[in-house]
Amino acid sequence: MAGSIVLSDLGEKRTLTSASVRQTKIRSCLVGFIFPTLILLAVCGARIATAQEHLKKFTVADDVELTNFTAPIVFSPDNKYFVVASQRGRLDLNRSESSLRIYSIEHVRRFILNSDATHGPSPVMALSKATYKNGPTITNVRWLSDSTGVAFILKNRSGNDQLFLADIAKKTVRPLTPPDKHVTAFDIRSREQFIYSVLSSKIHEREIQEAQADAIVGTGRSLDSLMFLASSSSPNIWLNDVSEIWAVRHNKQSRVLDPVSGQPVLIHLEGQRALALSPDGRSLVTALTVGIIPREWESMYPPPLPDSPYQIRPRTQDPAALSGQRDVSAYVLVDLAKGTIRALTEAPIGNAAGWTAMVHAAWSADGQSVLLSNTFLSPMAEGANEPIREPCVVVVDLMPNRSTCVERLKREAHGDAEKDWYRIYKARFVGGNKDKVEIGYSRIDNTSGSKILLRSNDGAWLSSSLAPQSTLEDRPLIIEVKQGLNDPPVLTATERKGNRTGLIWDPNPQLKHRWMGEVSIFKWKDKNDRNWVGGLYKPPDYIPGRLYPLVIQTHGFNDRSFSPSGAFTTAFAAQELAAVGFLVLQVRDCPIRSTPEEGPCQVGGYEAAVEQLSKQGLVDPDRVGIIGFSRTCYYVLEALTTSKLRFRAASITDGVNEGYLQYMLDVDSGNDSIRREGDAIIGASPFRAGLKEWLRRSPDFNMDRVTAPLEVMATTSELLQMWEPYAALRYLNKPVDLLVLRSDEHIFTNPVERLISQGSTVDWFRFWLQDYYEDPSPSKSEQYRRWEAMRPCDDMTQNEPPRL
Repeated sequence: MAGSIVLSDLGEKRTLTSASVRQTKIRSCLVGFIFPTLILLAVCGARIATAQEHLKKFTVADDVELTNFTAPIVFSPDNKYFVVASQRGRLDLNRSESSLRIYSIEHVRRFILNSDATHGPSPVMALSKATYKNGPTITNVRWLSDSTGVAFILKNRSGNDQLFLADIAKKTVRPLTPPDKHVTAFDIRSREQFIYSVLSSKIHEREIQEAQADAIVGTGRSLDSLMFLASSSSPNIWLNDVSEIWAVRHNKQSRVLDPVSGQPVLIHLEGQRALALSPDGRSLVTALTVGIIPREWESMYPPPLPDSPYQIRPRTQDPAALSGQRDVSAYVLVDLAKGTIRALTEAPIGNAAGWTAMVHAAWSADGQSVLLSNTFLSPMAEGANEPIREPCVVVVDLMPNRSTCVERLKREAHGDAEKDWYRIYKARFVGGNKDKVEIGYSRIDNTSGSKILLRSNDGAWLSSSLAPQSTLEDRPLIIEVKQGLNDPPVLTATERKGNRTGLIWDPNPQLKHRWMGEVSIFKWKDKNDRNWVGGLYKPPDYIPGRLYPLVIQTHGFNDRSFSPSGAFTTAFAAQELAAVGFLVLQVRDCPIRSTPEEGPCQVGGYEAAVEQLSKQGLVDPDRVGIIGFSRTCYYVLEALTTSKLRFRAASITDGVNEGYLQYMLDVDSGNDSIRREGDAIIGASPFRAGLKEWLRRSPDFNMDRVTAPLEVMATTSELLQMWEPYAALRYLNKPVDLLVLRSDEHIFTNPVERLISQGSTVDWFRFWLQDYYEDPSPSKSEQYRRWEAMRPCDDMTQNEPPRL
């Protein structure tokens, strides 16, 4: 499906279908009535017409080729350099291209001070790689401790993640790991001292064995691991993540072995995220799967909410299992010199108990202390003065062995308490100082902040009045990516003393020739007085007073970023839809999770938004569509089966539907956490008396209530997960279309796959919400034949007059 599909730019021309001919006749009868109105609209649109002569409307192809910054700016330890990473789609190659640009701060400072400079400073080193079809191609950028080079992960032509080093002085790039090994994590101090983990060879060995076997044992394994192990074109750590650790010390490379068994130390996803090398290269921190989970842990380490489906339960785990993403894990210290392993907290990491936060470890500059995020503290831990029932950001002083809680994680809250809740996304020693920690956090309203905590003489951690920014005052410049809802991202520099600002790099100069719709923040309240916020995309030729068709895009809204697609690049196409005459509302989701109120809360927000937009004279309430992706597929199906809104069309891609088939498909997946979440959302298990609740609450049991044509898009690996809503509508003879993309991505980065996914979204909603509009491209004629056959019989014989 991917190779030969061509999607043309979306213009305003119509094909002369029988429907459009009938509409032309109707319009000719109404000329006398609408002619004065057309004159008024022509006068109001004079300025718009002038703009159209010089600018082109934004298309899916423009979105694919847009360059985005993919990681925070990373400064060298000596504050003399910084590196920025970016990504764009290359339609000419059908690959994702990543770039690194390394700048000298002194060169940038001279540019800022030179008022005659017309071009931004050149980077001291730059590289671009488009080695694989999916992106980002370059990730995990880190400086050497002596600031002479940058290490990074590059996805090579086989799809393996490989570790590379860019040498600034020599302007060279060389590999640090073999191309046939898939690197899952790394940490580096110098060219001679670094560690990394690679997917275990046991994965490939089992793959070969199962390919040759007449039968295999499937008991206890997930369906995905049985069906798709050998089908992926590149390694997939979401199916199999077990990895071995390798250490390079003084240019000598060796596999890290368990001192008891003599076998390789095996880590899963949380161990990869926690991997951190000490300053002297003698020790490392990681996280290991707990073999036997003690019974008392279930009560000692509770979830944030009593009814959370994610809880620590006593059981036996296999530390050598090929898949362990959701294992209960704990932080450990591995002494590479002595060959020993010891626990750091004697307690689990919080994710397994439903405490969603980053898993991260960092060393102090003197190597005497380790900072650990999102971990419980054992009541028996040295330094644990009181029982703590929430995970913390913890500092472990190695000599003596003492653990202290720096900052507790906050329980997720609803209602008035939401404003006080935040999620920790960053924790570090400031300047490597073991007595000074910076905490970065994001609030429920998508804003972020940070604070400094200092260790007092008695060992307590106290908030400081010191602003986090003050730790950067030794840099003469403020380097940042500036962007906004209507402002594409650019790299800028501001002199700290003189306050002069200059543009270092504009990665998207082509946007100066694109006519894009205005995006504004839209706020409203639902019937329960809950506050909602979203981004409202208007057509570039927007005319006040006109009622526009509306498409609701779900799954989040960032009011500080330039996001033409919307929340994601899979299925969503906000600016593209706006360009062809839609209003698009990108909605921030209701924070309620994993309860029977999750779906109804979302639906209430959608209904209130449409009501307010209608009252303001912006949208036509009879022409509303909605898009779901991933978790919000369930929200869309909930809306289609329960809402008072009469949606004209809908689309769902690769996600949750809380149906019976999906429930059964996920047995033994993620330690059955997905199953428990389904029980929590519906309010019961689908057996015995609980089946009645599923019949009442599960959207897939209520597809007879759906009146909107539904587009179902699925990748090959998720086709079974998306099958039930599609099959139900087929059995009910309701309009439904299934599109299967031969992709191994969830969030699409591949250029052609994005063209198909986002382009299909535009075509689908134009057809159903814009009087059965059909793009004239010959390559799309087949889809319109399918969609024409789905139209109601009464619509085939007569049409409403066009809305003006």
